Amino acid sequence: MVEALGERLSGIWTSRELAEAFLAHHPHLGMRVSALESRALKEAYLRALGMLQVEAVMVDYRPGTHRAQVARVKDLLEEVRRA
Repeated sequence: MVEALGERLSGIWTSRELAEAFLAHHPHLGMRVSALESRALKEAYLRALGMLQVEAVMVDYRPGTHRAQVARVKDLLEEVRRA
């Protein structure tokens, strides 16, 4: 989680390769990649972000880039619930 421009943001990646590339730049984080394969896991993840007061996620963020596509957590949660 990062804070930028007064918002709490987290990252989410659409492929294992992109997520692993991000973690390769940040091995000190001690994180591992895991797929959110089911609707229940996706919803639980998004709800947890909401509890942490994360407003949005950066989609497929790559280190060194100054822009990232951003999606609102509440919008993603609604989309998962409709699926």
